[in-house]
Amino acid sequence: MATARPARRPLLRPLVGWVLGALGLVLSVSACFLLAPFLGGARAFWRLAPGYVRGTARLFGIRRELAGWEDLPVELRDGSRPAIFISNHASLFDPPLVVSTLPCRPVFVAKRELGQVPFLGWVIWLAGFIFIDRGDRRAARRSLTRAAERIRDGQSIVAFPEGTRSRDGRLLPFKKGPFSLAFEAGVPVVPFAIQGGAEILPKGTWRVRGGPYRLVMGTPLDPGTFASPAALREAADSAVRRLLGMPGGA
Repeated sequence: MATARPARRPLLRPLVGWVLGALGLVLSVSACFLLAPFLGGARAFWRLAPGYVRGTARLFGIRRELAGWEDLPVELRDGSRPAIFISNHASLFDPPLVVSTLPCRPVFVAKRELGQVPFLGWVIWLAGFIFIDRGDRRAARRSLTRAAERIRDGQSIVAFPEGTRSRDGRLLPFKKGPFSLAFEAGVPVVPFAIQGGAEILPKGTWRVRGGPYRLVMGTPLDPGTFASPAALREAADSAVRRLLGMPGGA
């Protein structure tokens, strides 16, 4: 019996999307820097960036969805209590789509190299994203300490504990950083699953395929109920697997 060949990924629409998206990025970043002296960097970012991401997603045919948000405690939903949101990471589009979809305006913990990317790095630096130098343990530790201070001051963050994008959709082992940070800052970890990211833009291609991009929120995990960051990491891994429908989910 012949094996069905996978559907070919589109060519023209993603090509147009990347060209127009790049032009829109240049204009949006320029506008952010023009507004920053009057609004502040973070306010300028949130005034413009979500609209840019939503428009670019429509160019590619991406339909953003958010499920389970209304079941979270109100203080997490309105941003009055900070949290660390963690999920799987399968697509280059995950950071902008997550930030533009979650209503609580979180910032990302990102590798330092991302801050050096023209336009993109500049605007996320302006927005106050948290950069980590993974090649220098002391510098990384200082960055995490500053991140804990930001969280205690009320800033929610998003982190991808896998540390990199999965090539095949399987969940990679979680790194300990976000969970040690949750213990240090004393804030809940909110696991969620990204469904559809790998189908839209998997690692290794630029040919975006439109479709649903769904964030499914899980139950918050209180670090005070766990014996260690390692135990919290195991619980978060199990929760994300369950939300993804993978073996090993609790």
